[in-house]
Amino acid sequence: MSRLHALIAVLATCLAISACTEQQEPVPEPSADISALAARLTALQDRAQRLRDVNDIKRLQRAYGYYLDEALWDDLADLFTANATVEYARDGLYRGRDRIREYFYHLGGNQSGLSEGQLNEHFQLMPVITLAEDGMSAKGRWRAVILNGDLGEYAAWGEGPYENEYAKENGVWKISKVRWYQTIMVPYAGAWGLNEDINKGIYVSPQFPPDEPQTDSYGSWPETFLPPFHFENPVGRYQPAASAGGEGQ
Repeated sequence: MSRLHALIAVLATCLAISACTEQQEPVPEPSADISALAARLTALQDRAQRLRDVNDIKRLQRAYGYYLDEALWDDLADLFTANATVEYARDGLYRGRDRIREYFYHLGGNQSGLSEGQLNEHFQLMPVITLAEDGMSAKGRWRAVILNGDLGEYAAWGEGPYENEYAKENGVWKISKVRWYQTIMVPYAGAWGLNEDINKGIYVSPQFPPDEPQTDSYGSWPETFLPPFHFENPVGRYQPAASAGGEGQ
């Protein structure tokens, strides 16, 4: 090839490259569809975290029930925040993890673990969990069904709802408030049809005074009392307590 022909080929190549460069379109901005997908992904991640939180709270409350069943008071107290409160039936309010630990020890006769022949079952049922909007606290309503007694001495049925609160500390859910309302605690023989409450909802407060009085006044069976719901009716009917917001499960 002559030098002229080589020069013509180089010029043609440059012109072709220039033409391609001029025709190249700018890189498009992310489409609206991509933005919508990103927003959807964020919403799903938030939803998944809230579901994990609800499951963690349910696991926490169920662990509470098992420790209570076996009178493992130290394990039970460790489930609470440092400034938590406990209020059982009509015993008054006990504040702080250390006082809560003492309260349960008094409740268990100042010993850890069950005695031979002792039964102390507390079923944790019917959970309704409501997360706060920020996902850092929650409220929960549960129902306890109780079977307790000592072989050859006595047997009793008990029942009543919880209105509890929870707090998330360093990614771990803990109990910040236990409020259990005693509906009944009656002898197994004849049950509630023939018996009034055997303890009137008062357990250890005469010997171990509370930090604060009972927060809401109600009587013992056969009197009845409806503890206010922390949540609104999920299909819209009026309830006597304001919603905590967030998500119920």
